[in-house]
Amino acid sequence: MSRKTLLATCIFLLTYVGCFYFRIYVVDTPVGAGNDGPLLLALRQGVLWGQLFDVWGMASFASGLLALFFGGSALVYLWSLLTAMALCNYNVDLGSIGLVLGILRVVRL
Repeated sequence: MSRKTLLATCIFLLTYVGCFYFRIYVVDTPVGAGNDGPLLLALRQGVLWGQLFDVWGMASFASGLLALFFGGSALVYLWSLLTAMALCNYNVDLGSIGLVLGILRVVRL
């Protein structure tokens, strides 16, 4: 396994864990949401908006296509980040297609 593949895997795992805990403790827990600061409320609304309109899934799919056809380490790392966000934030339909496209590219790293 190359260093680039290992870095893409670490980015995916760390992003997934971070999004999971953010979703559990901030997004899915509206109790006391009025007591939070405006920045946390704006982040919560942004994540919810992305979940509702499938933004994370479309971003994962698009970055998977870009990584597959154009390559480059930066696109693979971006794909890894966006796919973890899509899979963690309930956009599994397009996120899983983006995951497969990106894995095809990672195999070629």
